[in-house]
Amino acid sequence: MKLGKHNFKFNKPTVMGICNVTPDSFSDGGKSFKTKDALNNIKKMTENGADIIDIGAESTRPGSEPLTHKEEVKRLDPILKKLPKNKFVISVDTNKIETQEYALSMGAHIINDVFGGSEDLFHLSKKFKTGLILMHTPAPPKTMQSKINSYKNVVLDIKKIFLKKIKQLEKLRIPSTKVWFDPGIGFGKNLNQNIEIMQKMEQFKFNGYGLLLGSSRKSWINLIDQSNADERLGGSIASALYCYQKRVDIFRVHDVKETSQSLKIFKKLCLK
Repeated sequence: MKLGKHNFKFNKPTVMGICNVTPDSFSDGGKSFKTKDALNNIKKMTENGADIIDIGAESTRPGSEPLTHKEEVKRLDPILKKLPKNKFVISVDTNKIETQEYALSMGAHIINDVFGGSEDLFHLSKKFKTGLILMHTPAPPKTMQSKINSYKNVVLDIKKIFLKKIKQLEKLRIPSTKVWFDPGIGFGKNLNQNIEIMQKMEQFKFNGYGLLLGSSRKSWINLIDQSNADERLGGSIASALYCYQKRVDIFRVHDVKETSQSLKIFKKLCLK
């Protein structure tokens, strides 16, 4: 697949490693806040099986405060300047059009937008010939958990939103192979809604478009089995293996090596 100026070959299933250059993300806040630590973390994740690295400069945990785009760019700039652009896929997790344009101009290959993208972003993606990850959330992180009762049917409501996005994408002739949908586990959903979404993941698999799961280390695991964020590897892997059977293409994870190995073994065992 060509993203921007370079061709990439993804493993199937594809593992996306999370690199949060933040002091306050829910699981790994501070771990990669310094540029040196971020680059070392990225190197380790690519060596351990990540085809995509998703870099975020703003925490989107429930209740978090938004950053200005200037602060976001300030955090991203030293990392994007030093990363090779032809070795692995660079995704930037941002919902601000100014940051999105900056990241693409710096050679990022994918924009991961928790707000599901905008027409301005779609035009940028077409201009730079890059990819899109479009996530569902009912509201900004500050207030999203107050919206858990806003759905008539959580799966059908999200599906309708994604189908509207597809109409926009088709109108602009953006290739479906460069777009992945993410139903947004933990973003404005309660435990039962998160479980239902994962049980029905295949309903978000639209013809030609990709599907991403972001369930890693999130609090839904704690509601089933009490645990801190760094104690949720088992639950994270269980959801990945389950959703692999539901036609998920990309798994956005904190624990790259363990998830990659689990998916490889599971895939081998499932061969007939």
